[in-house]
Amino acid sequence: MLHQKFKYFILIIGLLFNLPINAADPQIHMLVDTCIACHGTDGSSVGSATPNIANMREELFVKAMRDMRSGERPSTVMRIVAKGYTDSEIRIMAQFFSQQQAILHHQDFDVERAIKGRELHNSYCNGCHKIEGKTTELLSNNLAGQQMPYLRHRLTEFINNSDPTISPLMKNALKHFIDNNSQDSLENLLHYYASLGGK
Repeated sequence: MLHQKFKYFILIIGLLFNLPINAADPQIHMLVDTCIACHGTDGSSVGSATPNIANMREELFVKAMRDMRSGERPSTVMRIVAKGYTDSEIRIMAQFFSQQQAILHHQDFDVERAIKGRELHNSYCNGCHKIEGKTTELLSNNLAGQQMPYLRHRLTEFINNSDPTISPLMKNALKHFIDNNSQDSLENLLHYYASLGGK
């Protein structure tokens, strides 16, 4: 009951923002409206701690929600929010957000770091996250334009082994990166992905 009340509380906050959602079906509208207060219109985040979920791959969205709902993936607010949804509702939301075009917002970044980060991306990340951070793998997230504080937080979780849901592929790739570069080089990657945002 508490989770249902929390879900409606988030919905009310979203409605107060009066942000348009491009969902014709009332059920879809009700479900995705709960996300906009934190994740932005149609999933294009403007918050430093929340990722873009617009254009997020359907299976990745479903996995993330299930992992947070079960407590397997560490989270704060999202663990509570995710518990308010059934598998079928999560699937509906995943389908909606996978069809939305991400609007990448401007972030301040260091140009020299971004140039170094692009080289690192092409050497270490491009296989899964592809050119300019646009994903090709089913469970690889889109990195282009994601907020730097969010990416920094997620990478820290991965490095500290505090998120058991990290894929073996990502875990090995990150270990390979750290073994061959300083952790400070990760910051260059973040500046590169930030540079791919809006002007």
